[in-house]
Amino acid sequence: MNFINNNRTIFWILIFLVLINITALATYFVYIRKQASEPVPGSGFKHGIALKQELSLTPGQFLKVNEINTSYKASSEPIVTAIKEKKAILLEELTKNNTDTSLVAKLADDVVIEQKNLQAANIKQFLDLKKVCTPEQTQKLSQIYSELYGCENKGKGNGQGKGQGKGYRHRYGQQKNSGSEVPAN
Repeated sequence: MNFINNNRTIFWILIFLVLINITALATYFVYIRKQASEPVPGSGFKHGIALKQELSLTPGQFLKVNEINTSYKASSEPIVTAIKEKKAILLEELTKNNTDTSLVAKLADDVVIEQKNLQAANIKQFLDLKKVCTPEQTQKLSQIYSELYGCENKGKGNGQGKGQGKGYRHRYGQQKNSGSEVPAN
């Protein structure tokens, strides 16, 4: 008790720091729980709302887009489930001491077939959405799909050249035409 009486300032500073730490931890956990309960931006009904905003859909178009997305989800969920199951079996087989390579090859082929089916469903969804959209909306939709597939602006520069250049990188190609030799790299 003598220690507390002699060092009251240190004691209250420690109590204050403990309270700050508890408050910080509580805030952190509340923030994490809040994030976990919020829906993911690309899933379910929210995806239709995102498309509505991105494409500036009319109410009639929005209803048709929701029907298309609902149909796509119903047709693609079994495929995605099958892919996950086959990949799980594949990984299980790969972790065995004596891996059956013929089974691994068959499972890999099965995954490829299912992914092909999923790609076909994606294409059907895009074509169905394209029927609902105006040409301007179709361009925006195409850009959205490019971003989803991870190939946004691939192969295109930032300029307005539309990819019609002669391929003369660093002017080495032009030097061949002028008669001078280019050192081999």
